[in-house]
This record gives sequence, C-alpha cells and structure tokens, in this order.
Amino acid sequence: MSSYSGVSLSAVGASSPILILPNSAQRYLPILALGLVCTVSSGASLVYSVQVTADSQGGSILNWNNHDVLVNQSGSANGNILYPVSAVRLVVTSWTSGSVNLGVAQWP
Repeated sequence: MSSYSGVSLSAVGASSPILILPNSAQRYLPILALGLVCTVSSGASLVYSVQVTADSQGGSILNWNNHDVLVNQSGSANGNILYPVSAVRLVVTSWTSGSVNLGVAQWP
C-alpha cells in the first residue's frame, strides 16, 4: 500500500489537487483502488466534500465531480474510489470553526 500527501482546510475553499500517479511498477496501469479518509477536528463546525476528476494532469484541471458518498459531510467519514481518476481534492463549502484533513491511500 502507498499513500499520498494529504491536504487540510480550515476555511471555505478548495484544496490543491492530489494528483493520483502510479508507482514505477504500475506506470502503465490505471489506479483503481483508493481509500479516502476525512478527519474533522474535535468541535469543528464545517461542511466539506471530496471531488474527483479524470482531466489530464498536463493542463488545467477544470472538471470536478463530487464523490458519490463524501459529499456535504460535517463529521469524519471514510470512502473509496474503485474507478480510475487523475486527481482528488477537498472542498469546504461552509466553515465556522475547526479543520478537515483528507488522506488518500492506494492498495495493493
């Protein structure tokens, strides 16, 4: 299993994208199995979503879709992606206090 650098937000806005890149042994295969872990800080008051894209990593990423499960969440939640994506990001749509962290792990 490998993991990607996570992102955190503590205000309304979108994080930088986490680019989903295959490791050297898988460079010709699409990544099909990602675990997503969203951790909200204790006492936080916010609403967030995880978004995915299949846009090319070589240019501007313009097309983002909400994850099927991790959308309009206010507490810690877990999900997965079982289809190829080129990037994921965290979006906070409402914030009063606290923070949310998105961690991404690939298996196997």
